[in-house]
Amino acid sequence: MENKVYVIAIAEDVPQEEYRNYINPIKTRRYGRLLKRALVTAIKAMKDSGIEHPDAIINGTALGCWEETEHLLDALAMEGEEVSMPTHFMQSTHNTIATMIGIYTKNHGYNSTYSQRGISFECALLDAFLQMKSGKINTALVCENDEITPEMQQMLESTGLKEGVVCDRSKAVMLSTDPANALYEIEDVIIKHVPHQEDTAEIKYKRCN
Repeated sequence: MENKVYVIAIAEDVPQEEYRNYINPIKTRRYGRLLKRALVTAIKAMKDSGIEHPDAIINGTALGCWEETEHLLDALAMEGEEVSMPTHFMQSTHNTIATMIGIYTKNHGYNSTYSQRGISFECALLDAFLQMKSGKINTALVCENDEITPEMQQMLESTGLKEGVVCDRSKAVMLSTDPANALYEIEDVIIKHVPHQEDTAEIKYKRCN
């Protein structure tokens, strides 16, 4: 018999003035804007759910920490390949966010990142959903993190492109196979691929009483 999967906590749009309630400003002083926001959102979801150590941390991101990538590329363009930018390099990779959440919260279980453009979060959610349905794990923190920098905004406006694939936001959802305090039950996550078109995704869920 397959397990049911429930959403027991959702965190998003945490005001910056509340960051001190969740992270140490000294310890995170070198973190970029998105990394701080992602970490705060994840910790809030953990606290709201009462689960400090989920079995899995899975993040969906289209572009990763884009601001750090810009800093790294700008430095390479201005100073050449000999420039030393270890912090920007380490924080520019797509899996930085999920990894940092795991390290900061001392969670050493399954940790993964999905980067599938506009359906990155749904792909991360599908991973957790399938593992929980089959009984491999019982809890999972699934996150969605992306950012739009001023430079990216200017590029989008100048080229006439819409944001679409990337949204400037952080969201964290705690999942559990335990129905206690459930907000929603996830019934299915469907990824659709049509050749020569953008992939689409659908999350089927119902509200719990």
